[in-house]
Amino acid sequence: MLPSGSPSVTIYTARYLVSSSGNVIDGGALLVDQGRILRVDSLARLVAEALSAEIRDYGHAAILPTFVNAHTHLELSLFSDWARACNISFSEEDSFVDWMIKLVRIKRQLEPHQVSAAIDHGMALSLRAGTLLVGDVLSYLDQRSHYRQTSLEGICYLETLGRNPELTAKAAQRMQKELAQDQPGPFTAGVSPHSPYTISADYLAHNFSWCRSKGLKCTTHIAEAGCEVDFVHDGAGELVDKLYSFVGWNEFVPKGTGLSPVAYLDKQGGLFPDNLLVHGVQLSDADIQLLADRNMSLALCPRSNDLLKVGVAPVEKLRKAGVRLALGTDGLSSNSSLSLWDEMAFAHRWFEGKLDPLTLFSMATQQGADILGYGERFGSLDEGKSASFQVVNLPQGVATNELFDYFVDPACDKQIEQVYHRGQALLSPVEK
Repeated sequence: MLPSGSPSVTIYTARYLVSSSGNVIDGGALLVDQGRILRVDSLARLVAEALSAEIRDYGHAAILPTFVNAHTHLELSLFSDWARACNISFSEEDSFVDWMIKLVRIKRQLEPHQVSAAIDHGMALSLRAGTLLVGDVLSYLDQRSHYRQTSLEGICYLETLGRNPELTAKAAQRMQKELAQDQPGPFTAGVSPHSPYTISADYLAHNFSWCRSKGLKCTTHIAEAGCEVDFVHDGAGELVDKLYSFVGWNEFVPKGTGLSPVAYLDKQGGLFPDNLLVHGVQLSDADIQLLADRNMSLALCPRSNDLLKVGVAPVEKLRKAGVRLALGTDGLSSNSSLSLWDEMAFAHRWFEGKLDPLTLFSMATQQGADILGYGERFGSLDEGKSASFQVVNLPQGVATNELFDYFVDPACDKQIEQVYHRGQALLSPVEK
């Protein structure tokens, strides 16, 4: 029996109720009680069964799941302001390594309060864009407290890197001490061994082994740029010539392995399902098959790849092989927004239709939630799940069979009317 007499029972309805699977209910509605979806049905049926429920009718709009940003760096959400303050500019001629060096230069000049403000700003931007679940990488470990008071949920991956054995030993101790503390609010803690080119083989293997033994979620940047392939295979190239010289790692340049970044990661024990890989642009057919064999997931960040001019991920081959895919925005050091709406719109063009609108929508909702390990509560509008959804106004004339095409329209994110989490509206009238 439906709890029709409970004061917390509310029915939310709009012209369309949209599922991550592609199912669209014309005139559908959600019955919500105590932050949970109790029923999904037509408005008429729910009203008949819950006579005293409050009804919130959004009219000519769509109710759909909130989004999942599988890979981002919220701590960089004020990056453009910092770059201007540091008098550092970026140009079309910059290489991937040039960008990395400038990023490091800017981060070295930051004060803790600036990072705190950036995390808060990134959280607000995410919520405003309909995102509630994130896989966020945090390099400033002392900023974990900022994840306690937020409506966002997800994984806070604590980033680690280093080549100097003495310093990486200290970093490992600090990481273990940090993870032994209480969880930061609605976020679970994970580890992010940054990449094959910023962390020694021993320390990389240590992190992967430790995460696997403790059941910790992990994420690693992999095969992002051609210079990474050169570095891992040959122990040479622009990463050695520029980045290692800049950060003082000249004495720690490793020998070439003759392997691809993916094969190298596998050798260090890094290909396990709880390690979410990021980017995956420079992948061979053998790499893709290895990822599939290891049941790996990959977060794609197409706008970041475009800005940094590193290439296009082979999504058609990845999907055919069975590699699970999610979407991420990366951070605002290599992107213009934290909006998954913007990411879907760009990805549809960038991948030249190889990812159709429904697939992109699923990647930004249920697939992303599943990959982060939150699929039982987020990602769709199913009974029993968290009442976390967004309401998007629709222009006149959008037919049922045109909805997903509309969702990859570049202007769609400007039409968000409201965002709900556990049945609570998050956007104030000023923010709408």
